[in-house]
Amino acid sequence: MIRVDVPGKLFVAGEYAVLEPGGAAVLVAVDRFLTVRATPHDSRRTVTSEHTGGRIVDFTGAPRPVVAAVAVVERLAMDAGRRRIGFELDIRSALDEADGRKYGLGSSGAVTVGVVRALGALYGFDLKAGEVVKLALLSVFSDDPHCSGGDVAASALTGWVAYRSPDRARVAEWWSDPRTSLGDLLSRPWPLLAVENLAAPRALELVIGWTGRPAKSRSLVAAVRAGISEAGFRRFREESDACVARLVAALDEGDDQGTAHAVAEVGLLVRALGELAGVVIETPELADLRVRAEALGGVAKSSGAGGGDCGIALLPAPEDVETLRRSWRAAGVVPLDLRVHTSDDRRKGDLR
Repeated sequence: MIRVDVPGKLFVAGEYAVLEPGGAAVLVAVDRFLTVRATPHDSRRTVTSEHTGGRIVDFTGAPRPVVAAVAVVERLAMDAGRRRIGFELDIRSALDEADGRKYGLGSSGAVTVGVVRALGALYGFDLKAGEVVKLALLSVFSDDPHCSGGDVAASALTGWVAYRSPDRARVAEWWSDPRTSLGDLLSRPWPLLAVENLAAPRALELVIGWTGRPAKSRSLVAAVRAGISEAGFRRFREESDACVARLVAALDEGDDQGTAHAVAEVGLLVRALGELAGVVIETPELADLRVRAEALGGVAKSSGAGGGDCGIALLPAPEDVETLRRSWRAAGVVPLDLRVHTSDDRRKGDLR
């Protein structure tokens, strides 16, 4: 039996811009996990998860991210001349609460990474992190060609991660070409794609709060794109990418002040994008979360598409963390006991 524990993620910077080819983002992996157990079987190929009601079902009846990930790993196996095997996949997630409350920690990306790693190991592949990222991206793009893929990168590499999204159209062209083996697709550089681990801030404390309101990211993204001109979104994208570049440089240099300033800049850009598009990205709860962090000398912003889910704060004084959490509770924001998760065995697979 193979067991794989995959962390969830949160966006620090680059939301919306990363949905475009070459768009840049910074994310963190957090210490809540989705677990995939893969066991070989003589004949059947099944999945058990919360989404199946705990029932054992044929894998074709599993959620789409699982089906897509299985298909990618099996193509890798067939291209390598390995025979198809039977398997039982058991998927258990702690990324959401048992009562169904969702925090926006990237369940789809985590399950994709988990199935790729677990089933890949069952087939005997020793996949590096960069290979897992590419296989998982092929899976998620086949299910949703417009998603960012950032959650996949964070869950696969763990820690603080810089991500630049690939040219999806070019990758899809390669993927659909029957002359292209999956092994070749993994070994060649992908246009625009870049993934690398970053140093964590030296002294800034990352604090995470949940608004109590789940967000529908796809609907928000569609509303933003419908409410803004191409030229307006292009300007936002350029400014966001520049902020993310400053954030990456500050993290690499151990410049906590520069890190906080860049995160504040990105937050301001995202709020302006929502106002320009006529879409509520920063809800009143997220605004309250931000203002209360700023009152303690920190910076804060929504994480991900906004409209609910989580916000993040960076505080320069560790002693202020509990003060902020109490302040958030008084405003109805739920502090989450989450920390950045960095795997002991990341087997770095930076793609640059």
